[in-house]
Amino acid sequence: MKKRYAILVILTLLALACGLTPSPTPTPTPDVDLAVAQTLTAMVPTLDPNAVLTQAAATVEAISTQNAPTSTPAETAPDPLPAATTGVILNNGECFDFDNGQITALNADCDLWLADSALLRPVNGAQLSGYVTMTPPTRSQCLSGRYEPGDLAVQTDLYMCLITNQGQPGFVVARSYLGGIPFTGIVFDYWVWR
Repeated sequence: MKKRYAILVILTLLALACGLTPSPTPTPTPDVDLAVAQTLTAMVPTLDPNAVLTQAAATVEAISTQNAPTSTPAETAPDPLPAATTGVILNNGECFDFDNGQITALNADCDLWLADSALLRPVNGAQLSGYVTMTPPTRSQCLSGRYEPGDLAVQTDLYMCLITNQGQPGFVVARSYLGGIPFTGIVFDYWVWR
């Protein structure tokens, strides 16, 4: 029992000695002070008034360029096409004005007349290309396309470039025929670049 008491006293004295001994305060070494000073210096930005003005001018120019109206129309049609330019029903004998998106009787504003049995006839100076593509053509393709006079047979799911009687490029794609034989009309989608 005395042995246990002696061990307990020794452990208590050691615990007190460890707790009462103040820990030494570290003194910074010159290398650490130098590293801290260099880090703080690197973090402080230097402002060049000319660079600030140049960057501000570039930002203003970028914002004004984004908000300025574009002088040239987009090269490709939106995908998907807007609902107003899809699913247009044109019956035999009706005409379509691509400039305003209206079905009309044959008149001076009309661009494309569905004549006879599924024959498309450009009228009033409008042009329709018989050289078709399987994907929507670009604006440039329709502007530089080959256009020949005469009627064209309706071809479903093939894109035909057109130039309206007001000179606007675009395309038309027939989606289906209405009725049986003889045809009573077509359903088509279109796009005109303005």
